[in-house]
Amino acid sequence: MDPRLRTRFEVEAIQSLLPELSHYHLLGLTPGCAQDEVDAGFRNESRRLHPDRVSAGASTELKQLANEVFKAINEAYRVLRDPDLRALYDQSLNSGKGREDEDARRTAESVRDPSKAARTPKGEKYWKMALQCWEARDFTGCKMQIQFALTFEPDNEVFKDWMAKAQMGLDSKKKDTGGAGNHYRIRLT
Repeated sequence: MDPRLRTRFEVEAIQSLLPELSHYHLLGLTPGCAQDEVDAGFRNESRRLHPDRVSAGASTELKQLANEVFKAINEAYRVLRDPDLRALYDQSLNSGKGREDEDARRTAESVRDPSKAARTPKGEKYWKMALQCWEARDFTGCKMQIQFALTFEPDNEVFKDWMAKAQMGLDSKKKDTGGAGNHYRIRLT
C-alpha cells in the first residue's frame, strides 16, 4: 500500500476515535508505563503524525484532521509528562472516565477562569486584549477583540458568551449616558 494513503487512513481513523482514545493510547503506551517512556512515546507519535509530514500535498480536510490528531497528542503529552496531572488522569481512568471528561474539565475550567478559554495562539492574543478592554469597561473594544478572536476560534462557546456580555455592557453604558457616546458632540441649530 502507498505510504501516503496508509497515513491518510490512519489519521482519519485516529481522528474519528479521538473521544474514545486515552492519552496512553494516543502515545502508544500502556497505563502502567515508566515516566521516561512518555517522552519516547511522544517523540515517536509526534514525528510519525506531525501535520507537516502528513499533509504534504494533501487536501485541506486531511490537514485539518492531522492538526486535530496532533493537538490531541500534545495534550496527552502535557498531561502524562507531569506526574501530578498523570496521577489525576489515572484516577479518572480508574473511575471509568476517559478523554471526553478531560475535554469537559478544560471547558469548565475556561468558564471559571476566562483567561484560559483560548485554544490557539492567535485566538489567545486577541482574547487577552478583549479581557483587558473588559477590565477597562471599554465594551466596544472588548467586542471588537472578541470578534477577532472568533475568527481564529469560531466554535469557542466562551468567546460567544463573552460577546453577549460585552454587548449587554455596551447597552447598559449607553443607557447610563442617555445614548450619547460622544460627550463632546457639537449641536448645530
